[in-house]
Amino acid sequence: MNATTNPSAGRRSLIIANWKLNGGIDLMCTSIATLVGKEFDTDIAVCPPYIYIRDMLSLLHHSEVQIGSQNVSKFESGAYTGETSAEMLKKVGCSLCLIGHSERRQMFRENNISCNIKVKNALTHGLLPVLCIGENAEEKEAGITKDILFRQIDEGLKEIQDYEGDVCIAYEPVWAIGSGKSADPELAQEVHQFIRHCLKEKYGAAFSQKTRILYGGSVSRKNACELLEKPDIDGLLVGGASLDPEHFLQICTQCELK
Repeated sequence: MNATTNPSAGRRSLIIANWKLNGGIDLMCTSIATLVGKEFDTDIAVCPPYIYIRDMLSLLHHSEVQIGSQNVSKFESGAYTGETSAEMLKKVGCSLCLIGHSERRQMFRENNISCNIKVKNALTHGLLPVLCIGENAEEKEAGITKDILFRQIDEGLKEIQDYEGDVCIAYEPVWAIGSGKSADPELAQEVHQFIRHCLKEKYGAAFSQKTRILYGGSVSRKNACELLEKPDIDGLLVGGASLDPEHFLQICTQCELK
């Protein structure tokens, strides 16, 4: 089976680079030079810091590489200093936005309710919301991973059946992020299968089958292909490894060869 597409479900793989609060002009230029002119059998997106979004969109104008945002405001407009709305992101040319990344939840006190508002805002303005979910080390040790994930899905996607557009889920075990310890592919598949089951129970088989579920958490060129071989893993959310353009390119191209 070609890992870039699950033929039984028709889901095209999506690989997202999340630069977080890193990078500069050098990284932007090197990444663009690495990606431009390449043809990929999978969807590729880069989420740089806000300040570089417009420049990257301009330089990648004729490329299939998409640009996304690392966050989106829960507000539409108004006196909210430092915020950027879904409408603004869409108008500037973004295709997707990360929502509820574990670092946003931990450091900025985002919760499932605020994530739900952001998901709806993204859908309203034609952005693909990538809802990040995952358990921390304590929750994993306590054996409540599935309870945590179900709650994050239930509350984070509440009432989305009233909105048009696709959503995407990124499972990122918090204990794996930045640790160098990725989830075992078999364990990751088990969790992804559970997530898909939750989507089916809440929103029906068609929604479950078309929704892409990505894995994130210490992804590298060493484990990318093995993860993507699993039937319910439809892509990757790449953090630290995406800051090395050649490393990220190898993740993207190696996945096409499997």
